[in-house]
Amino acid sequence: MSAKSIAASIIVCLAALCLHLALPITGCAQAWLPRQGDGRVTLTYQNLHVRYHRNYLGQKTDQGPIRTHTSLMSFEYGLTNNLAIDADLVHVASKFEGFVGPVPHGPADTGAYHPTFQDSRIALRYNALNRSFVLTPYIAVAFPTHDYETRGHSAAGRALRELHMGVNVGRDLEAALPGSYVHGRYSYAVVERVEGLNLNRSNAEGEFGYLATPRLSLRFLAGWQRTHGGLEIPIDSNHPHFHDIHDQSTRANFVRLGGGATFSVTRSLDLHLDYIRTVAGRNTHAPRGIAVGISWRFSRGYSPGKFFAQNLPGRLSGVGQGMNRL
Repeated sequence: MSAKSIAASIIVCLAALCLHLALPITGCAQAWLPRQGDGRVTLTYQNLHVRYHRNYLGQKTDQGPIRTHTSLMSFEYGLTNNLAIDADLVHVASKFEGFVGPVPHGPADTGAYHPTFQDSRIALRYNALNRSFVLTPYIAVAFPTHDYETRGHSAAGRALRELHMGVNVGRDLEAALPGSYVHGRYSYAVVERVEGLNLNRSNAEGEFGYLATPRLSLRFLAGWQRTHGGLEIPIDSNHPHFHDIHDQSTRANFVRLGGGATFSVTRSLDLHLDYIRTVAGRNTHAPRGIAVGISWRFSRGYSPGKFFAQNLPGRLSGVGQGMNRL
């Protein structure tokens, strides 16, 4: 299998990229919007490790380990009280740490890091319903920032243009468990074809969050992906251009689980930490890793003690931030 699988993952949900191309998975709780004139700037660092690949049956295979360092820069801004724009940019440095077979998997697999920018995403979210139940559809475009290498375990990504359409739903659980909420998202990505192959995919994400203290929030994360076409590994290895395109066009499916926490240092500054790992998958890498980040909010009237009064889920900058890019 290939590094592009990890990219398929990394770009996974992406209301974007997903994130771009979120796992996924940009922060999850995006049913809640910032108020007009409010926003957030976030920088997230991910350290990801792939020990095993998974074939078309979901069986683990050892094709050599991969280490990836990813930086995700994201921006969110409330255009009105019901409409928000967000964007992100990804920088990737991957290294293939093992060689299986007589030759490397691709030209980037030299045993060294090859840092480069990957993909960018721009999205619009519209809040259609904002009561105890919140409904926010969105549309996003994702695109490569330049013509980067797409072959090999340590390639930066898939370099494909994508259109994402989806919906975020959220609800506070104050009546059942004070200081808690649930959030979910479904998206459908229309992906640029590779040699006529249908690479469109569906993604779903879920999140449960809880305010442990006025400054500390905890969360549980889940992500799912199903690609509706593409090559299966290794049964489609007879494709005439398999070696050149399979990293871009793999039929990658997976399930990922994780958790994290956000700590509010000041009224406008948050720190977040997340961990996620692949628990099932087909035609994909099985990454696991951590993400740490910092977020600056330019938000009016923020008070950590007024959790739900200030629409907490929309203010937790670390909510799964960037984990869809695993």
